[in-house]
Amino acid sequence: MQGQNVPFRVKLPSKPDHRVYHSRRPHRKSREGCAKCKQRRVKCDETRPRCRKCAKLNLDCTYEAILPPGCGTLTTQSSDQAVIAQFLERIPSVSPDATANTLAVRAIATQIDELLQIKQGKFGEGLSNLDTLRHFQDTITPTIISKSGREVMRGKMIRLALQSPYLMHSIVAVAIAHLRQTLPETDPGVDKYTLLEAHHWQHAIRQYSTELQSPIGPENMDALFSACLLQTVNSFAIDSFSPHLSFVFSSTPVESLNWLFVQSGLRHLLSRTIPWLRKSMWWDMFMDSRSENFDDNRSGREGLHPDLATLCNITSSSTTETNPYLWPLRMLTPLLSLEPSIQTFPRFTTFMGRLLPDYYERLILRDPPALIILAWWLSLMLAVDLWWVNTRARSECTAICIYLEDSADPLVLQLLEFPAQACGHLLQHVQQDPAGLDLGVEEEEVEKVEVDFPLGGWSQLSGDVDWDWDGGLAYPVPGVGI
Repeated sequence: MQGQNVPFRVKLPSKPDHRVYHSRRPHRKSREGCAKCKQRRVKCDETRPRCRKCAKLNLDCTYEAILPPGCGTLTTQSSDQAVIAQFLERIPSVSPDATANTLAVRAIATQIDELLQIKQGKFGEGLSNLDTLRHFQDTITPTIISKSGREVMRGKMIRLALQSPYLMHSIVAVAIAHLRQTLPETDPGVDKYTLLEAHHWQHAIRQYSTELQSPIGPENMDALFSACLLQTVNSFAIDSFSPHLSFVFSSTPVESLNWLFVQSGLRHLLSRTIPWLRKSMWWDMFMDSRSENFDDNRSGREGLHPDLATLCNITSSSTTETNPYLWPLRMLTPLLSLEPSIQTFPRFTTFMGRLLPDYYERLILRDPPALIILAWWLSLMLAVDLWWVNTRARSECTAICIYLEDSADPLVLQLLEFPAQACGHLLQHVQQDPAGLDLGVEEEEVEKVEVDFPLGGWSQLSGDVDWDWDGGLAYPVPGVGI
């Protein structure tokens, strides 16, 4: 080989017959981390009472689910499989193949993203739409619907939303509204959630309004019913305690009362779908709300709260046609004997869905009996303490107390004491004579009502009530139905 260039050769190691696996570096997953780290999706060192990451960022650190009272608990072990099973209306008896399950999750997640038409990264990092739906199923539904309608809302309604963009936007908006309220005001995620919630409500209301202008039939009535129920939450919920913004102090009380007027939107939908109501997925829930005890249209004052009946000038000959307060007081009276709770709460919400235009007109005029009835009902709502109800109910109840506490009518002042105690307002006459505080108002014994009502209730399907529709929201026409 002399005179030839011999390449430098290196003997390469022979390839092993079997692939060599190297174990991962030992590590421990954080499964018991604090709520804040879980929200931020970062690993928590689980230091108690305050983890190091929260201490470094000066954040509130808690190892409890940071949800408001009365709205359930966060489900930390909820699986995509369970969500898909509800969408498909089946619960598999055995665990499906992991690849097939992953494909199903991705397919539905993609379908939801395309339906909502949100560009990736537009609102920054956060929960996926599928995670938001899971939050709605696990946490939100018990706070806005009766037990008879809960499974319909968790399963059938969400599957229906896959074909109805305005309903999907409504569902996601409600879930985001709740998530936003669980965060401290100083949390940087609040602004992102506020923007995202507004985006979904904007699309939901615009598309819902468009759908209302189209023919309504059995093919779209359930999606409209569902969206109407969810918009109840949107109209009722407010961010901060603001009595001075109440309708009682507003120069445009009709606009300021929209949160209450919109609750009667279901009446309009029901009146347009009577021929097909039996086919609705909500039919059973609607029928559950029809109670002989609650549909009390008797004339006179028998069975009513005596002092409220006196304030409303209800006599033995009064009828719902001659006295605008008789029907609201008939609805309110059986509620006074119920223990406020998550279980009985849907019965309280039925009240606002069944009010009629003649009572609305008295509210707009700020007539004291109308305000007292509303304040008593708001006090019952306050007792349950739900995330979308509490701030609105306390604000409006306080505003009514402030507005009426200068009244020269001793009966008005006496009947104000119950709502004032409920909302925490100290009335002027109580400040001046605290020893004379009457902690109770004389009540007649009323029969306890044991019924189950959905949110919004079964409205009277009356053809003689006219409504104006503006952007899908119902406004009673002043002067009609009186």
